[in-house]
Amino acid sequence: MKIRIQPAEVCIPEDNPFEHDLLGRKDSAEILTKVVGSIDGPCVLAIDAAWGAGKTTFINMWAQHLRGEGFPVVKFNAWETDFANDPFVALSTELTLALNQFVPPPPTNKIDTVRELAKKLSLRLVPSVIRAAGAAVSIVGPAVAEMGVNALNALTDDGPSDDRLSDYEKSKEAVSEFKTAIGDIAADLSKTSDGLPLVIIIDELDRCRPSYAIELLEVAKHLFMVDHIVFALAVNRSELAHSVKVLYGNDFDAAGYLRRFFDIDFRLPAPNRDQFITSLLTATEFGQHITQLQQMSYSARDSADLLKGFFNAEHFTLRQIAQAIHRLGLTFVLLPGNINVSPLQVILALIIMTSDTNIYYRFIQGEASDAEVVDFVFNLPGMSSLRETSLGKIFEAIIILSSLRQAIYTNVREMDSPLLLRYREFTNDSIESPSRAHDVLRYVEDLMSFGINNHGFNVAVQALGHLSTNLISR
Repeated sequence: MKIRIQPAEVCIPEDNPFEHDLLGRKDSAEILTKVVGSIDGPCVLAIDAAWGAGKTTFINMWAQHLRGEGFPVVKFNAWETDFANDPFVALSTELTLALNQFVPPPPTNKIDTVRELAKKLSLRLVPSVIRAAGAAVSIVGPAVAEMGVNALNALTDDGPSDDRLSDYEKSKEAVSEFKTAIGDIAADLSKTSDGLPLVIIIDELDRCRPSYAIELLEVAKHLFMVDHIVFALAVNRSELAHSVKVLYGNDFDAAGYLRRFFDIDFRLPAPNRDQFITSLLTATEFGQHITQLQQMSYSARDSADLLKGFFNAEHFTLRQIAQAIHRLGLTFVLLPGNINVSPLQVILALIIMTSDTNIYYRFIQGEASDAEVVDFVFNLPGMSSLRETSLGKIFEAIIILSSLRQAIYTNVREMDSPLLLRYREFTNDSIESPSRAHDVLRYVEDLMSFGINNHGFNVAVQALGHLSTNLISR
C-alpha cells in the first residue's frame, strides 16, 4: 500500500468545483463572486486567512467557479515566481500568456502591444519609480515618503539634471502607456463576458521574500489598476504586515500601509475541522490500519477520537493536520508486524511531535518529564479545555505509561513518572483536581491491563522516524 506524506492536490471538477470541498466554503465563494461581479472600476480584494488554513485550495475552487460563471480569470502564484528579481516582469508575462487562452481571446495585436510595453517598462522601473508614479509617497507614511523623496532627489544628483528629469518623465509616460494598453484589453474582455471584470488572483503572497511581496503589491496597485480589472489576493494579513516591518522597521505602521492597498477585506470563516480530519482519516485508510494491528478493542475504539479531539484545537493549522495524518498513515505501514504496539501510543507521539518538535525530542531523549510535556501541551492555544475531558485524561494516562521504564501492573516505578507521582500523592487541598487524578489513575490501570507500556511507545517513535534504538534513557 502506498502512503503520501504531502497531501495530494484536491481534484476540482469543472462542472462542480466544490465537489471535494472538505471545509464547507462554497458559501464564501458564492458571496465573493457576487461582490466581484458587482464591482465597477478597479479594485484590490484581500482574502485573509491564517497560514495553513486552506487558502490555496479555496482559491483554486473559487477560480474554477468564477470561470463557470463566465468571468475571465488569471491565476498567479507569487511564491513560484519568488526566484525572480522583478515581480512586474513575472506578473506581466503570466498575464499575457493567459490572455491567449480566453475564448474568444483578445486581439493578437493588443496582446503583442501589452507585451512590448511591458518589456519597455521593465527596463525603466525600479520600486521607487513605481511609488512615485503611483503617488504613493504622499499617503503611506514618513518612511516610504522619505524613500520617494530620495528617489526624486537622485534625478538631479551626480549627473546632468536635464537627462535625469527626462528619464523620469519617460518612465511615467511608459507607465501611462502600459496602463492604457492593459485597460483596453480588460475592456474588450468585459464586453465578451457580459460586463464581468477580469479577475487576477494572486496566491501565496505571504510566503514570498518580504521585498518581493511588497514590490508585487505595489506593481499590482499602481500599474494594473484600471477599469474592468479586479485583483484578489490570498494573504495572511499578519504575516504580510510582518514583511512590511522587515522592510520599513518595527515602528512603521504596517497595518495602515496595507490598508492603502486593499479596497475590500474578506476573512475566510473558520473551517469545520472535524469533517476535514474525518475525510483525511478515510483517505489514509486509518480504520484498516487499526484493524491490521490486531489491537484490543479499547485502543481501536478510542484512537480516532483521541486524534480528532486534539487536532481540533486552534493551535494546529489545517496544513499541519494534513501532514500529520499522512505521516501517521506511513507510520502504521512501518510498524513491525510481530510486535504488539498500541495505536494510542503512535497517536500520542504524533500529537506531541506536531505540537512542538523541541518538547517531543526532549521527551523521547529523557530530558523532559511526562509532567512537563503534559503541562506544555495543555497550555497551547485551544488545548486547556481538553484536560478535563476523558480524552485529556486518556492522553495523560498514555504518556505516563510511555514514560515508565518498567510498566508492571503491580510495581510501577513512580520515579520514572513525575506525573504519576503527582496524582498518587494528591491531597484534598492539592492544586490538582482529585476527581481528575482518580480518573487518570484508573485509565493507567486499564491501559496497563491491555499491555500498553513503554516498549510500545519506543517502537512507535522508531516508526515515526527516530533512528535511535534506545529512545528513552532514564
